[in-house]
Amino acid sequence: TQFPLSGPHDASCSTCHTTQGNFTAFTCFQCHAHDQSRMDERHAGVAGYVYDSRACYQCHASGRGEGG
Repeated sequence: TQFPLSGPHDASCSTCHTTQGNFTAFTCFQCHAHDQSRMDERHAGVAGYVYDSRACYQCHASGRGEGG
């Protein structure tokens, strides 16, 4: 991971990794319950945007807001 596993991200592996033993399968939506229609609006001009945790991680790998 590129973001620190501390503070709110100090959780058990199974909180995010939904398939035991497969660390490429994960969700951010357990804790980050973003409303899809709101996120779709906020990302209207973003090329390649998809409402999916793996896609979110591509742009938000640091676990922070826009661009980071």
